[in-house]
Formats: sequence, structure tokens, C-alpha cells
Amino acid sequence: MSGGQYSVTGGYWSMINVVQMPDVPKLIIVPHGANSVKVLWPDAATSTYTLQQNANLATATWVTSGYAISNVGGTNAITITPPTGNLFFRLTNP
Repeated sequence: MSGGQYSVTGGYWSMINVVQMPDVPKLIIVPHGANSVKVLWPDAATSTYTLQQNANLATATWVTSGYAISNVGGTNAITITPPTGNLFFRLTNP
């Protein structure tokens, strides 16, 4: 249908985002059940990457994520239930 007035309202999925850093593995977000998502990234045998999080990209306040990391078949993952406000993730290589 064309000509109608439509809008998209931000929801749960717009609250969790990944920030891609150069030269580090990509973070992937996938649905996990009704009220959660998984953030996944490959874990090479020589990986020294740290998962960090920030609630506001206008600041440089990145902290090491406190979510429990599981590893299955060379892939790291955290599971997140809906947070309050925004939540951004990145991998860093100290």
C-alpha cells in the first residue's frame, strides 16, 4: 500500500548495538529466546581481545563487560536480557 502514513518505533533491538573496531573480529547480535539476544565473536587460539561496553557513545567511558562469557566451538558469546537504556559493545586488543 502506498501513500499511507507509517512510522517505525524503536524497540528492544535498537537498544543494543555493536561498534566495529578496525583489525578485530566482528561482533554479531542474534535473537536468543523471547527476551534476550546473544553477542557472538570468534575466539582464535591466540585471541587476546577484551569485550568492552558503554552506555553512551558520546563519551569515551568504555569498561570491561561484566557479562559471563561462554565459549563453544571457538566462538565466544554473552547473553543479554533487555537493558535499561542503550548498550554498545566493542572488542579491543590491549
